[in-house]
Amino acid sequence: MLNNTNETFRLEKLALSNSHLLPDENKKAIYFVTVMEGETKKIIFVGFTENLRRNFANHKRKIELEFLMRMGYQINISWFVLPEGTSHEEGHAGQRYYIRVFEPKLNENQNTFTSLQAEEARKQNKNCDQIQYGYLDKKIENWQQSGDDQAA
Repeated sequence: MLNNTNETFRLEKLALSNSHLLPDENKKAIYFVTVMEGETKKIIFVGFTENLRRNFANHKRKIELEFLMRMGYQINISWFVLPEGTSHEEGHAGQRYYIRVFEPKLNENQNTFTSLQAEEARKQNKNCDQIQYGYLDKKIENWQQSGDDQAA
């Protein structure tokens, strides 16, 4: 892929909300869509395109990405432009390589908008359960400390 050993990949980054600022050049690129979950950055999609801005204007996972943004996740796009002369097949091979390495959730066909909604609902239910159980644990602790469980 690299014809000159001095050529390097420079990783660029932009928030998904600013995708209208992506380069509009016809240059082949491999891109990564990342989400911040707490202190952890996860790669959720890896793609290959010949025009980043056009690609994100009509992205096949646009609904899922917009849903995650509405849920409060910080979504970023990182990419590197492939060297001139890189074939379409080489670009797709690079994409497949990064998919194997990072196993991004949205590259799998079963992870659609509906499954993302269900996963988010499970997380919220788990948080509610933890709060409820924490409340009950505190009530039991107070009850044990007050001695109400002792026979008179």
